[in-house]
Amino acid sequence: MASHSVNQIVEEQARRWERVNQGAAKRPAKPCVAVSRLPYSGATELAQKLAIRLDYGVFGREIVDEIAKSEGIGKDLVAGLDEHVETAIDRHVLDGFRHRRFNETDYLRETVRIVTTLGMRGQTVIIGRGSASILPAESTLRVMVVSPFEARRDRFAKIRAVRADEATERLRREDEGRREFWKHNFSVEHVDPGMYDLAVNTTTLTIDGAVDLVEAAFRRRFPS
Repeated sequence: MASHSVNQIVEEQARRWERVNQGAAKRPAKPCVAVSRLPYSGATELAQKLAIRLDYGVFGREIVDEIAKSEGIGKDLVAGLDEHVETAIDRHVLDGFRHRRFNETDYLRETVRIVTTLGMRGQTVIIGRGSASILPAESTLRVMVVSPFEARRDRFAKIRAVRADEATERLRREDEGRREFWKHNFSVEHVDPGMYDLAVNTTTLTIDGAVDLVEAAFRRRFPS
């Protein structure tokens, strides 16, 4: 994804934050949604549809990675924050590495900072990048999106235009890579149901049905 596209996404998100803070009294940040998923379970489509319903921005893996590489875009994320919020973000990042067994690397530290900033500013749907483990539970709906292996394999084969046997092998490698990412960086199993508020199966529920459930859970969890 090109930097100019990420700039546009960040600028649009900044406008959402500005609208929330208009008026005499500064309002608290809106909560966010952290989406974890099994590969090719339809999580990106679910997140995009959910974001439209909530009027939220969507930040996926590629966007977070692009921000991590661009100092200028990273600065745009914190523009307008007061010192109290910036301090809270710094403290949350430090606590993550100090108390939650994050594997400290420069890349991971920057990723955690970006995800934390997006989450604390609110009004975002964040896909992957450990967001369900990074963000505080009290202000985040943590969702796991799943689908049976066969359904994910078929989706992989269709999107990648490969045979079923090749899709099977490549998807198994991707499943293992995702498991290793979580285990190495956050010392957790990302499929552990205890990490999430809600798990949805996009095959049995359909993606639209799963979006309905996630939206209902979000509005029940954060009624204001």
